[in-house]
Amino acid sequence: MNSSHKKLSRSVPEIKTGLFSKQEGAEAIISNIRHVHSSLLGKNDPCWKMTDSKLRNAVGSYPWEISQLNEFTLTHSKKRSDCVELIASTTQFGSKSQNRERLTLVMEELLSNAFYHAYKNQAKHDKYERLSPVSLEPGEEIRVSFGENSNGLHLAVEDQGGTLSFEDFKNCFSRCFHHTKKDITFDKKHSGAGLGLYLLYEVTTHLNIFVEQGKKTRFSIWLSNTNQFDPDSFSFNFFGE
Repeated sequence: MNSSHKKLSRSVPEIKTGLFSKQEGAEAIISNIRHVHSSLLGKNDPCWKMTDSKLRNAVGSYPWEISQLNEFTLTHSKKRSDCVELIASTTQFGSKSQNRERLTLVMEELLSNAFYHAYKNQAKHDKYERLSPVSLEPGEEIRVSFGENSNGLHLAVEDQGGTLSFEDFKNCFSRCFHHTKKDITFDKKHSGAGLGLYLLYEVTTHLNIFVEQGKKTRFSIWLSNTNQFDPDSFSFNFFGE
């Protein structure tokens, strides 16, 4: 009985739980923990409970996820700024300058990663050049969804490449861990799967990544309103690979 209990414990990935800073959360991710939940409620936090359920193959949604989202697709990299403007101009969240700044940073990172790093050639290198306009081929569209309530904004960006790995997060967090946001500079060639991921983690309240290798990567994100944001309540989850 004891041995079967130990086997079950090993089969369920570890969740770092408690009340800690973003930097402490990043340190846990570097040490190979894929699920990080900071909350005063600990294991009583509804987000922690949902992650634990998902890791045991249950189906459900997080408290911050909005079921009815506005959706559209992108196929050309030149439309990135139009996408940001659409979300900013049609939401109450985007009417606040501080929120708009975070929204712009998040969407630029998500869309750049999707356009320039999601799709690979036969040599498994990036298919598209980062500094060149990209027109995606059929089957490579990027799906963007958004919705809001009085507490904040739910964003989702999905590509059809499925090439992101947890190692990408570990590597970029290792590079950024001892730097402040002012110290971090972008590597123009690799930032979509590099330093930008750390900034994404810094400015989001909840960051969930779902990867089906070779098929799709989906970022699901919650941005709290500036007057709602508690820097000690956040989560990071990486599912799949």
